Amino acid sequence: MKLNNKKLIIIDGMPGSGKTTCATMLSDQLSAWNVTNRCILELEDNHPLFIQGKFSSFEDEAQADLFIEGLQALFRAFVQERLASTQDITIIESVLFQDAINCAYHMGMNHDKLLNFSLALQEILSPLEPLLIYFYQVNVEGRWRFICSVRGNEWGPVALHTDDDFKEAAELWGGSQAFVRAIVDSWDIPKLIIENQDYLWDEYVDRINQFIKDNL
Repeated sequence: MKLNNKKLIIIDGMPGSGKTTCATMLSDQLSAWNVTNRCILELEDNHPLFIQGKFSSFEDEAQADLFIEGLQALFRAFVQERLASTQDITIIESVLFQDAINCAYHMGMNHDKLLNFSLALQEILSPLEPLLIYFYQVNVEGRWRFICSVRGNEWGPVALHTDDDFKEAAELWGGSQAFVRAIVDSWDIPKLIIENQDYLWDEYVDRINQFIKDNL
């Protein structure tokens, strides 16, 4: 498979939705097709799109603006580095929506400011002709309960034990997911939305591979 331009594949969605599995699988498939690629997972050391610094609340306009300016600078540098790289395709997992937009939403950033921030990041990424694979969760509370049944009730920043904990998580992530879904739906790029309720990976793999073939 021969590409004329550098491409970016964004894989995103809620925690535990299958993003890492998808990114790793897709990188292996591209390599099998002789397409050079770099897969940047969320937990990679020295991640090029993770902003350093401590932020307590984006209701504080100064903190919100510092976060926005810093992350935009990282994204610009990332795009230039990827355009100059030897790999044809870059895969990034989680960092655009889960770790930037969701994080800012949860920390109280003004929604108009957050929407403009999202649009700015989309514009910055446009030279890489992005494709998006987005895992959407219909039952947010059910997803959190499933994730915790697999990973335990405490992992990363998450500590969910009681029914009230799960209901609070569902409300918070349901709101941010709805906000992100509106951005996803309006973003005029090739996209594949998977409602990952049953972890039907054989089906998902077929859909993902066909989507990538159709858009490279």
